[in-house]
Amino acid sequence: MSRDNNDTSDSLLRRREFVAGAAAVGGLTSIVSGVAAKPIESTERSDRTKVQSLTSPGGDVEVTFELVDGTPTYAVTYGGRTVVDRSTLGLAFRDAAPLADSFEVTGAERRSIDETWDPVWGTSDSIRNNYEELAVGLRETEGSKRSLNLLFRAYDDGAAFRYVLPEQENLGSFVVTDERTEFAFADDYTSWWTPDDWENYEYLYEETPLSEVKPTPDVGSEVDGANTPVTMRVGDEAYMSVHEAALTDYAGMTLTRADDDPTTFESTLVPWPDGESKVKGEAPHVSPWRTFTLGSDPGALVESDLIVNLNEPNQLDDTDWIEPQKYMGIWWEIHVGKSRWAPGPDVGATTENAKRYMDFASEHGISSLLVEGWNVGWEGGFDSWSNPPHEFSFTESTEHYDLQEVVEYGQSKDPSVNVVAHNETGGGVGNYEEQLEEAFSLYEDLGIHAIKSGYVSEEGLDIDGERYHHHGQRMVNHYRHVTKKAAEHEIMLNVHEPIKPTGVRRTYPNLMTREGVSGLEYENFRPEGNPPSHTLTLPFTRMVAGPLDYTPGIFDILYEEYGNTRVHNTVARQLALYPMLFSGLQMVADMPEHYDDLDTFEYIEQVPAAWDETVAGAAEIGDYATIARRKGAEWFVGTGTDDTPRTLPVPLDFLKSNRKYVAEVYADGPEADYESNPDEVAYYEFLVSADDTLHASMVTGGGQAVRLRPPEGGEQSEIPAYEPPSYEYDTPIVPEEVMAGEPFTVLVEASNSGGIVGGERMTLSVDGETVEETFVRVGAGEEAQVEFPLRLSETGDHEVTMAAADGDASFSKTVTVTEQSAEFRMFSYEGFEVPEETTVDRQLEIPVTVRNTGDEESLQVVKLTVDDDVVRTSGVDLEPGGSTDLTFLHTFDSPGEYEVAVEDLDPQTVTVNVF
Repeated sequence: MSRDNNDTSDSLLRRREFVAGAAAVGGLTSIVSGVAAKPIESTERSDRTKVQSLTSPGGDVEVTFELVDGTPTYAVTYGGRTVVDRSTLGLAFRDAAPLADSFEVTGAERRSIDETWDPVWGTSDSIRNNYEELAVGLRETEGSKRSLNLLFRAYDDGAAFRYVLPEQENLGSFVVTDERTEFAFADDYTSWWTPDDWENYEYLYEETPLSEVKPTPDVGSEVDGANTPVTMRVGDEAYMSVHEAALTDYAGMTLTRADDDPTTFESTLVPWPDGESKVKGEAPHVSPWRTFTLGSDPGALVESDLIVNLNEPNQLDDTDWIEPQKYMGIWWEIHVGKSRWAPGPDVGATTENAKRYMDFASEHGISSLLVEGWNVGWEGGFDSWSNPPHEFSFTESTEHYDLQEVVEYGQSKDPSVNVVAHNETGGGVGNYEEQLEEAFSLYEDLGIHAIKSGYVSEEGLDIDGERYHHHGQRMVNHYRHVTKKAAEHEIMLNVHEPIKPTGVRRTYPNLMTREGVSGLEYENFRPEGNPPSHTLTLPFTRMVAGPLDYTPGIFDILYEEYGNTRVHNTVARQLALYPMLFSGLQMVADMPEHYDDLDTFEYIEQVPAAWDETVAGAAEIGDYATIARRKGAEWFVGTGTDDTPRTLPVPLDFLKSNRKYVAEVYADGPEADYESNPDEVAYYEFLVSADDTLHASMVTGGGQAVRLRPPEGGEQSEIPAYEPPSYEYDTPIVPEEVMAGEPFTVLVEASNSGGIVGGERMTLSVDGETVEETFVRVGAGEEAQVEFPLRLSETGDHEVTMAAADGDASFSKTVTVTEQSAEFRMFSYEGFEVPEETTVDRQLEIPVTVRNTGDEESLQVVKLTVDDDVVRTSGVDLEPGGSTDLTFLHTFDSPGEYEVAVEDLDPQTVTVNVF
């Protein structure tokens, strides 16, 4: 079929629009029939009031509808606190007046639902769906008097609303050009967000006030906006994530800042290629739910079922073939440069290489193998195949790879290893749709039950020569069409470059996971990679929407053989990511040869890909987190920290009471170091109960992974009980007398008599001012020497104090500083300047340049004095010959003349006036 034939192309385009639209509308029909498909009318006066409220079953969440001068509005409160102020609602259409004002209330319907449903797989084995619902009917008082229904729900873990265009004579087919949903947030909340790119979600999350949400150049809208979910701290004990649920036959939504208010945003729908059309449909039709997940702490966002509860029940009659699982892949070796996608001598996708991976996977119980680059179409490299139109074959293997032979080899293994077929489209969506039936039929015949699809293209997606946005209605319907077609052939899906998750996995449980995140591959794509804070942000942002294929499991953290970047975690943290980041298809991402530490790899062997229960522990978004998940009788716990080393308590109160468990703990080793030794993992076994609290001692970017299982055989008497870290310190060694400027070291011996590596923050203070801080980690039953380098420049007696952060250990000693000999003078100061005059309460910036004139690296505490009293200090650590610019900030409280000096420089006089 010629692609140059315009009539044929038009026909194909219409067919594809129909096929993809029908795939979505098939599910839409059942949705509309249950949510006021007809205009809502009531004769009861109370049902036609302009203000109506809805409160969640537990009373914490309230949604208020109000008709204000004919315009519908809503507001949301949580725990008695308004989190979304009164915000307007409405829709705009092509060739028709907006549905936004001149309304009257025609009726209302209420219902209460309290039911439980069992997902095919997920984060828990049973989900309660308990909510109050309010459906409000509206009708225009002018013009064509069209009807609009608004559907509101209040759950204990959030709120939601959606638009319903009911069946009516004066509204048939339509084109939405704008959804006028307003989000008037009640304050300038701290928020975590990614930019409103219409093609790509693969960004690091920003943490800013709402007023500082900024556009990203050349992507999406040019105004300030964000993709959803957007997570916010809306109070001392309140968090909210704004997103959408049940995205069906509709365009994806972004949030765009309103022109006149820095904390008010409006919905922006991703357009069709004409730039104006957003949603094409026919009444009855519904929008996705606009959602507000709410909780008292970050963990409540992880535990919430709001998004899946707002979706339709499972539509698949048979789900026995759906099996959450782990998979390996000929993938990371391509990313780091060991092999290539493109055919040639360095291609990674060979029959023999696949068999090598399968041998390892079978030996260690990994269910599946992904092979990227197996099919015809990878010629020319990334720049060729990532720019549509590019046509891959999804059935024909390259000369280096025999798909059937690899499938049969995997099936011959015991246990068997299945193939995950890779379907990268390179943005050629039309080409993919043409091959779907043939490709999926082939996979079904071969016994391939999973695919990883991809839509790499920064310039949009090609369908018959026209470019479509990844997140527009046409592609929303395409993704749904592929999901349904895959289910017909018993195929599970892992979608990369996807539309964002909105809970559709409840309706189509073969939709196992998707990317839509700056995943681990970015550890290779950019030198800064993903910082340690990134995977401590994802559980409370992107993962609120649904599962994510982050692809953890790298053991060769520094991979010096293949590149100049690294994975910005430790190995222990990579283990911890398995329970922390949820995915129905969970990757074991590294190459087999890097899993040489099989004792540590055992954790990956044991960890499941789906769960019966999820409990989120203490967390600060982006700083640290603990997430525990149960499968059967076993729990798996992951804890992580950002670039701050720390020890976190991990209470085990989620365990069944009056029972013993074996805790298998994989921690950052005593000598682990983020920069030089990220691979060291310490393993411990303890007997624990629900009364115990584990301690996770972590280095920068580190983590701790725990498996909790019932004891077997005689283990209950053989395995020692858990003993937390217990630190003791010898009296520090501090010289009694030093010369001014002479470097010296404060030493202390620390010991840990507990059963697990510990970590404690210690500070060194001089005359009550902290000058140095370190995180002391000591292995179980071991000792370590802590060293604090110090240099004092001011003569006289100084109190030097070492103290543990918890206050249990504190030691002080007086050090006498004598006059400095000329040969020991190592620091010089210049550029010191203060103004001759200033005013009360005006902050001065006082500069000085500090230079190390000696031949050794040295630490110096630089002092700013006013009338000989030290008012500010700043510690500097300089290499020989090094210099740094300091700026002291100081404000005078009262008028007068003052002598200001830095160290031994001549003081300068400043006159402070009242005005």
